Amino acid sequence: MQSATTPVAPNYLDLVPIDFMMKLLPTEYTFQSLFEVDYSKWDWSQLIPSKDFKYVEGVTPFTNKNFIFMSIFIYLLTVLSIKVLFNVLNTKGWKLGMVSGIHNLILCIWSFVMCAGLSYDLLILFTSEHGINALFCSPESNPLTGRVFYWHYLYFISKFYEFIDTLIIVLKRRELIFLHIWHHAVVVLIVWTWLPGVAYASVGMFANTLVHVFMYYYYFRTSINPSIRIWWKSYLTSGQLFQFSMSFILAIPFLLQDISLNSTTGKFNHSCKGWGPFGFTMLNNLIFLLLFINFYIQTYTRKSSTRKSKSE
Repeated sequence: MQSATTPVAPNYLDLVPIDFMMKLLPTEYTFQSLFEVDYSKWDWSQLIPSKDFKYVEGVTPFTNKNFIFMSIFIYLLTVLSIKVLFNVLNTKGWKLGMVSGIHNLILCIWSFVMCAGLSYDLLILFTSEHGINALFCSPESNPLTGRVFYWHYLYFISKFYEFIDTLIIVLKRRELIFLHIWHHAVVVLIVWTWLPGVAYASVGMFANTLVHVFMYYYYFRTSINPSIRIWWKSYLTSGQLFQFSMSFILAIPFLLQDISLNSTTGKFNHSCKGWGPFGFTMLNNLIFLLLFINFYIQTYTRKSSTRKSKSE
């Protein structure tokens, strides 16, 4: 007979947030109710930066769950419909140089504002009672609050605006890869899971907005002048690969602060907010990393090999 003090073997499957991921699926909606978004409760004042920002699902604008999935559905339907229509009619790609340029400039500036704002408010958090741990863990016992989470929200809104990236590509009849569609469709949902005050999301947001400042600046320049050659173009993809790789390394401080094992029950306890969002984010980061590696190989390695073979 096992005594009460005998350690129980941990069940590592308990660390997989299956229930959280299943709840993300829009199974509670019919096709009709998916489009029945309650806009009446939206508090538009939350769009203004505030130290007292507090996210409330369905009250904070654009955060209704069915609005998220409705937007993703409309995004995919619009992009695929235009693509099919252009193919059927054999329509030439539209020239959207100025439109594309303005769009990319907006995203470049938007990314800079988010990156700078987040950096400033994280610095304030560092000097508070929470210290540098605030970058990775919002304690369940004493959750972090403040304007840092407003920047998370503004970042969330930017993911809807980024849908225009795909629309421009399709209207120009440029090659549309799976990585692009998957990334834009799922990242809205990923960032939405961060909104209830998930601190470690700041790391990913800082890295992504910093990369986007340079990426959208590059797109802005090439939209205005397609013949321009910017020497650091290839480093953009390398930067994105580095960003996703680092996300796994920077997850370690969160894991060290969050997980503890009760040897008596064999159950894992969580001290930080956001274990479900963390698991969902890491799963998608792994998918993104593999897709980016494949894209990098296809775009740079194989093209380089092709040019070399032609010159021989």
